[in-house]
Amino acid sequence: MMKYNIEEGDERGFKAASAELLERFSRWAASSGGFDDDEVDEMASDVDLALDWKWNYGNGELTTWRTHHFEEFLIRWCPRKLSVSVEDSAPIPLSLVVFVTFLDSEGILGAGSSTLDSLSSFAVSRVDEFLTAMGDPSNFGMAKSLFAAAMSDGIDPTDQDELSGWVERYNELPEEERRSLIPDSALGSAISSDAIDLSPFLRLPSVVLPNDDEVAASKAAAPILKIFSDLAQFVGDGIKLTKTGNPTLTDARALVDLLGTGEVMDPKVGDRTFKTTSASELPKLSQVLTWAKKAGVVRVVHGKLVATKRGLGLLKDPSNSFDKAVDALLAIGPLQSQRRNDGWFVWPEVIEMLDAMGVNVIIPPYSAQEPVELTDIVETATEMVLDEYEFRIPDDKVKVWIGRDIEDIMDAFALGGLITRSWASPVESSSESPLGKVALTPAGVVTVRRLLQDDGFEVPVAGAHVHDSAEELLRAMNVEEFPVVYGEIRAWLQARDLDHAATEITDFLKVVDEPELINMGLMVMSEIGVDVAEPHVRELVSTPSARGFALFWLVENEKLEREALNDRSNTGSYVDILAQMLITDGPDGLREVLDMAGDCESQVESVSSLWNSPSLATEVVLAAIGEESTTKQVAKAARKALFKRRSARL
Repeated sequence: MMKYNIEEGDERGFKAASAELLERFSRWAASSGGFDDDEVDEMASDVDLALDWKWNYGNGELTTWRTHHFEEFLIRWCPRKLSVSVEDSAPIPLSLVVFVTFLDSEGILGAGSSTLDSLSSFAVSRVDEFLTAMGDPSNFGMAKSLFAAAMSDGIDPTDQDELSGWVERYNELPEEERRSLIPDSALGSAISSDAIDLSPFLRLPSVVLPNDDEVAASKAAAPILKIFSDLAQFVGDGIKLTKTGNPTLTDARALVDLLGTGEVMDPKVGDRTFKTTSASELPKLSQVLTWAKKAGVVRVVHGKLVATKRGLGLLKDPSNSFDKAVDALLAIGPLQSQRRNDGWFVWPEVIEMLDAMGVNVIIPPYSAQEPVELTDIVETATEMVLDEYEFRIPDDKVKVWIGRDIEDIMDAFALGGLITRSWASPVESSSESPLGKVALTPAGVVTVRRLLQDDGFEVPVAGAHVHDSAEELLRAMNVEEFPVVYGEIRAWLQARDLDHAATEITDFLKVVDEPELINMGLMVMSEIGVDVAEPHVRELVSTPSARGFALFWLVENEKLEREALNDRSNTGSYVDILAQMLITDGPDGLREVLDMAGDCESQVESVSSLWNSPSLATEVVLAAIGEESTTKQVAKAARKALFKRRSARL
């Protein structure tokens, strides 16, 4: 089964898995469902669309479907994105019903799925709502609205030349005429530009916001505010500037020491001394001065640099000053603020591109709500630059330069109080890679959220379930997507003593027999921390419904040897362990546990006994063993056990 759970970014794997799944579905529908060839082809086309949505917008678990997946696909995505008539879209809900019926009958409906009855009832009950939404232009996204308007003008949207010509004519129309063709709900802010913006709307994970006191203290501690204050006090009523607009060397020397820029004037290399001839040769000082001017801390008056009233009183209102400082840095460009246009290595287009990303480069630590490796951010930035530009130097060298640029951007953000940065140990160091991790400060969290929201991102706040019981939390999270789950769990834990939270989770898991809730509870235990959670999880080993999951958790967290997974004396926990290994490590994990049973005969005996296991994952596990075991006898035993189990239900 797990061959249909595709890792993020594995597009080739998705295409292969999707094609195989569609072929199996078509064969099943033709032979078992009583559908003719045309009906099978139409349903396969609908399912292909749903699988593509699951891969691009949902997750890579192609055989795992919950009712909220159906709702997102049918009620939200299709009306906004799918450019077909209401009549042509009518069969889609029923195609989904047939598809999940196929998955269930073949034993490959994902273990984390809603029941077949729930999925079928949901799809059937929402048909009218789906068709109404498909025909309502106010639901249409930009691309769908564009196609609808083009087709109303007699344009064939499959003819690229015709469509491109229509778009060009559309973009040349006055704003009022464009509004009359495309609904306001689809246009959003795109109408203000000369061309249609087809970029997708992005929803970020829910985050736990720090409290007001933490944010205020974090803003007041921003290094740049102290630097700005010291600069304003030094400048006072004015210091003389050179003809090129820089401080004199005397003042520059004093400012380097006062502001702690770390720069050396008249540096020595061996026996040689390189005289500093201009303050412009000091990039950190130049950055501070440019930044301070943009933030209104100092200004130039009649050839002098003078402090403003805002600059002199800056520390009296650090919160407001912090926001102005951050906005000023982004307006200049965190990278451009440190670069000289006449520098020895200048790539202005790349600098502009990286600066245009703004706070987007720190979305990873914002979303993760924990420190993130800087190398991961560099990888993403490098891919974006290489997609846009070609260079005469090798890609790995480009990555090195991008890495240095990203480090400089992070240093600017750290100076501004948005992030903190930790460095890797010298043993891990490499001249070819940026080091360490970056994390948002409390001020950084709220500020980045504000800026991302201004850029059109959806930035939900976690905490809706902070007062719920453990049972209420786990049941609510069981129907949510992971980004929401993660934020809500962190908010719930932050409001509690961790040991008490672990006790509350454990007490609930002792009385529940729903695998998805047990898994969810153990995920919360991982967030609590292994040291606190371990004794509580060990209590669950004596609870039959949770035993397999608890053993797996303890092994995964290195609190038990892997041999503990060979729990064959209890068919329920043994199946649960096999299912967990299948989920986490795929067929290799499944085979690893089976091999612990011993030789082929012992494995056959173990598998044969699973037909009456109380675990809800039994059929899924037996089907997977039947498909994935490389030992024919074991695979055959699994198929026989699966047949015996299904026959017992008749």
